[in-house]
Amino acid sequence: MRKKMFTALFLAVFLVFSGSYFLIYFMFHNILHSQLQQQQLELLQYNQTIFQNYFDYFDMIPFQMLNDEKIGEAINTDSGVYLDFFRARESLRRNLNNYLKQYFYATNINCRISLFLNDAIPLSASCPAGSLSDRYGTYSSYISSNIQVSDQKWYQRATQAAWSHYFFYNQETGELCYAQNILNYYTDAYTSDGLGVIVFSIPADVILEKLSLRSVTSNSSFLILNEDRDILYSQGPDVSSHLTDDVFLSQPPTQLRLAKEEYLLDISSAIDDLYLIFLTPESDIEAMVRMPLHSYILFAAFALLLLAGILSVLSYRITAPVISFANLLEKIDDTRSFDTSLLSGYKDRELKILCCSFRDLISRENTLIQQIDEEHTARQKAVLHALQAQINPHFLYNALDSASWMALNKHEDAIADVLSSISNLMHYSISHPDTYVPLSQELQNIQDFIQICCLEYPIEIYLHVSASDDSLPEQLQIPKFILQPLIENAILHNTDLPLLHISVNISASLSEVFLTITDDGTGADPAKLNAFLSYEQTDLTVSSGFGIRNVNERIRLNYPEPSGLSYTKNADGHLTAQILLVTAS
Repeated sequence: MRKKMFTALFLAVFLVFSGSYFLIYFMFHNILHSQLQQQQLELLQYNQTIFQNYFDYFDMIPFQMLNDEKIGEAINTDSGVYLDFFRARESLRRNLNNYLKQYFYATNINCRISLFLNDAIPLSASCPAGSLSDRYGTYSSYISSNIQVSDQKWYQRATQAAWSHYFFYNQETGELCYAQNILNYYTDAYTSDGLGVIVFSIPADVILEKLSLRSVTSNSSFLILNEDRDILYSQGPDVSSHLTDDVFLSQPPTQLRLAKEEYLLDISSAIDDLYLIFLTPESDIEAMVRMPLHSYILFAAFALLLLAGILSVLSYRITAPVISFANLLEKIDDTRSFDTSLLSGYKDRELKILCCSFRDLISRENTLIQQIDEEHTARQKAVLHALQAQINPHFLYNALDSASWMALNKHEDAIADVLSSISNLMHYSISHPDTYVPLSQELQNIQDFIQICCLEYPIEIYLHVSASDDSLPEQLQIPKFILQPLIENAILHNTDLPLLHISVNISASLSEVFLTITDDGTGADPAKLNAFLSYEQTDLTVSSGFGIRNVNERIRLNYPEPSGLSYTKNADGHLTAQILLVTAS
């Protein structure tokens, strides 16, 4: 019982802690996940704004060059004189420097400008054939022909159409480059691919200083991709090959699975054909969720251990009295030898009630056992008396018969009659005492009893029997000794009279028999006799023998209600015993 209670309580507490843990886990996970999403999205939007501001100035320079008359004059130089070409090239470079100064003042970012003139323009012949790999200082401009770069990808992409531009990363110089095709309204010559390509080169570390690239988590990644999804900058794993068109078209945030790892992905287009990407592993988010919950787990484990101890003590204190009570009951072999004072040591209200009820049960059981023992003893005595009464009955019959013959031989007829009556009475009493006999046989037994009483008491007794049907006494069967005890009471209570008349009246119908026994003696109070029959308290003395209670009980055992014995007085004031026997129809 104790183990079951402890187990049930512990499981209940464990389920509460487990449920609260999972509830807190999911709530905290969702909150933290949402916060990290929001933080990553804010970083993305911030960097998008930075790129937008800086590269808007790059777009302004080609538009300014479109209407710059000085640039048009320099481009139109076609005298064939080297000095004129040199002056035109220097004029063009000064204009580029002016644009570079404007950009620097606006953005405070050091960069360099490279102008690669179309080889169809005469001025390009006087310019060196340079490339982006040429190293020269930042915050400067450089003009060269496109001979070495015309077949490179970035140049071809920038000259695909008017005002076409292209972002790329120069790995040799570590610069982030922005190339755009340029036009000018003041040039005489026109080419389909423009005057050339202007390239703005910014050191990658310079532009990255302006961005906010702090990690959302320890393993967060940041990528910058161009329109061809080439990596311009990467911090973390390369996931560009896993970025499908659906990913670029989806609204942030997006879930991306890479090498069996889930990532929280935010992607945005900073400007045309330039993409900023933030990735945060879901495992980092899970780790951030679990980290503060470790303390909760430790607290829960400590609390569970503490509660286990408390529950163990509580279950012991709750179940100890019950177990003690059960052990006490288990040791009971005989309730009569059980000390009921052992049940008074419990303090719990419920156990007190239980012990009180159990004491009452033991008391009632002991009373029943005592009654059964007494009934068993009485039954044994009755059997013994019956056995003693059956010892040599034939010897007594023969002895009485011999005495009766001797009295007859001596002409003592009275003595012979008395001896014969005693023999008949003894035979009637001993043989089959619980059987039904004809009413005539019961009346004959009463005649023998009266004859013996006349010998004992100096009284003349006359028995008068009357019936509603002359044949009724021969037909009626009644239990033995139903009438004899009532006749005996009538004689014993009137021995002081010289003459006693006893009347027995019998009347019957199809369903009942009614017997009355009336004597002309003084008699007793019928109310007291009826109370005595109902086992009420009276001042009547109980004599030995069958008694009127025995007669009443035997009638009720053998016949249905309302059969029984009762007393009343007739019209002459004489005591009358009434017997009602309800028979089957």
